[in-house]
Amino acid sequence: MLLSRFWYVLLSLLLASCVFLLYLAQSMYNRAGAKVIAEGLSSDSQVVSWYMRSASRERSAQLIQFALNPKVADALVKSSASNSEVPKKARNQADEALTKLVKKVPEDYSFDAVFAVDKHGRVVGQFGFEQTRNNRDFELGGYPAVADALHGYIRDDVFIWDRIYTAVARPVEYQAGDAPVGAILGLRIVDDKYARDIAARTGAAVAFYHNGERLASGAPEGFDRSQLDGIVQDLSQLDEDTDYKDKGRSAVRYLSPSVGVVYARLYGEAWQRGAGFVVGRAAHVVGSPVSFFGAADDKDKSNASLLVVVLVALLGGGLGIGLSFLEHTRPIQRFKLALEELAGGKTDQVQASAVSGVFRKLATLINDGIDHAVAKGGGSRRAADLQQVLGDIPEQPAMSAFNFPEAPAPSSNEAQSKPEASLPKPPTPRARPEPKLPRAPGQRLAATMPEAGLGPAAVVEEDPSAEWRGVYDDYIRVKQECGETTDSLTYEKFEGTLRKNRDAIIAQHGVERVKFTVYVKDGKAKLKANPIRE
Repeated sequence: MLLSRFWYVLLSLLLASCVFLLYLAQSMYNRAGAKVIAEGLSSDSQVVSWYMRSASRERSAQLIQFALNPKVADALVKSSASNSEVPKKARNQADEALTKLVKKVPEDYSFDAVFAVDKHGRVVGQFGFEQTRNNRDFELGGYPAVADALHGYIRDDVFIWDRIYTAVARPVEYQAGDAPVGAILGLRIVDDKYARDIAARTGAAVAFYHNGERLASGAPEGFDRSQLDGIVQDLSQLDEDTDYKDKGRSAVRYLSPSVGVVYARLYGEAWQRGAGFVVGRAAHVVGSPVSFFGAADDKDKSNASLLVVVLVALLGGGLGIGLSFLEHTRPIQRFKLALEELAGGKTDQVQASAVSGVFRKLATLINDGIDHAVAKGGGSRRAADLQQVLGDIPEQPAMSAFNFPEAPAPSSNEAQSKPEASLPKPPTPRARPEPKLPRAPGQRLAATMPEAGLGPAAVVEEDPSAEWRGVYDDYIRVKQECGETTDSLTYEKFEGTLRKNRDAIIAQHGVERVKFTVYVKDGKAKLKANPIRE
């Protein structure tokens, strides 16, 4: 079973290697995915910041028509001339003009609120900011963007009021070359609609936060924006991020194994007040080696070579089955056949030479068991064929109990000059009494002869020559009857061969002696050996 066991070990090593490679692939895939996520989120945060500034500048261009409107400029001149309060007439004139102008702004760059501010920083006219509709006595001149606009600059900023607003401001001139008489301030609320517009234009999932709360969020198609709700718990730990504190943009953080985010602070006033935005991406993470099969799509599967996979499976399976047949199935079949011959009475023992490996040992144990059972029962087994006992041997070995070397046939001259040789007549063997005393295999006890002074019985080796002479005569006779030549077969060769086979059988089976008989098989004289226990 060596080859089969080697194949099992090889398959185990290959399987372990495949599992190891899958773990490596999982780690490499996740690491590469993390790198892609980090690069993508860094790019997204820059794109969102760029888009917000670009959109503010576009809205600033829409304020040109407000700044050049004569009614707005005239109202600001009248209010700036009054040091006490804003004249009611100037306020109404400015409100009416702003309402008409707002309707002309394109939808993509519309304003949620517009303010006309005189040079004192007071609000003269407004549109859309209902919170101050009944309280017009407030100023905006303290905001840096408004103050710069009153001095002739165009500015954009992010305000934190009841919510987050993007703001743009432009100066208003009454006459070209004169100092500004006021400024126009336009606001856009940062709400879910604003976040969705950014997500649609940039392809990034984005959310805005302030004071540890998420105020607005938007996500492109295929991304569940509710996954960004996790920033509420993560914001409390954001102050520990040194990149966020020093650079205004955090490293990649994971709200869950499948969602990565990067935080960035908003520019302008909102920077100082801790407001910011976060961009998120779905992280494609492989949780386990077997997850590759679930993550693969039809295109991935089509890239795999099915032919190679099938060939490897067939080759590995075929080789394993072949080795199993050679070392498992075939030996069992041969052992089964030997047992069937034993059960059918064709043999009285399992032919150990017909099987190999562990089955040969089993055959020997079965034969030993049969011998012990027969010995205990007091019976004797039928004569065994030497070929069954000793196994297959060459047809004409140097000394064989089955066939003996033949001399070359004499020439015709020699046949005429020499008379036909006659076979020697063996002496008639005398019966020898067999004592019942214990003796070793191949030995007998000599009779006690007190008168000869031999003392107690002496153990002498039994001489089977007389018996083998009879077997030799029978063998010569049967061979002649079968038409076989016997010229080169001498008794000395015959006796030597029987003696070697006898010793081998006694050593193998532990019997007392072996009796040889002659029989005919396939038209030729053969010998059988009958192990005898006494």
